[in-house]
Amino acid sequence: MTGEVVARLAALGLVLPPPPAPGGAYAPAIRVGDMVHLSGAIGTAYREGRWSLPIRGALGGAVSLEAGRESARLCILNHLAALAAVVSLDSVAQVVKLTGYVHAAPGFTKGPLILDAASELLVAAFGPVCGRHARVAAYQHAMSFDAPLETELLVAVR
Repeated sequence: MTGEVVARLAALGLVLPPPPAPGGAYAPAIRVGDMVHLSGAIGTAYREGRWSLPIRGALGGAVSLEAGRESARLCILNHLAALAAVVSLDSVAQVVKLTGYVHAAPGFTKGPLILDAASELLVAAFGPVCGRHARVAAYQHAMSFDAPLETELLVAVR
């Protein structure tokens, strides 16, 4: 895979994983006109030919702030892999909205700090204009597979 976005990621030491396979009866990404809706992604990692979920648990509980930020970056890499299976990453005109569902221990209120890592990676990948987006953080008492975070993404393409 080549292009400006992939080169920016490589400069950060990041490589896109293979597109994640859906875990059920849905599509990881659907293009409707000039919009691509990306299904929820958790912080799975593709290493040595295998997928794993390296960070598990609730933020503010078993998961530290920095581990949560790493999970957020993994979520974005998974979104970008799903997006690249549908369109060229260089065709992204605007990252429109990032929604984050934070698996939070009681009293944890730093979800925006976790999502900042995802937002920062999107800006690094697409630039300060196209990568800047609207965002919401919602808190959950539990998460699929005990993931610390799940994100969904909406992007506009040319």
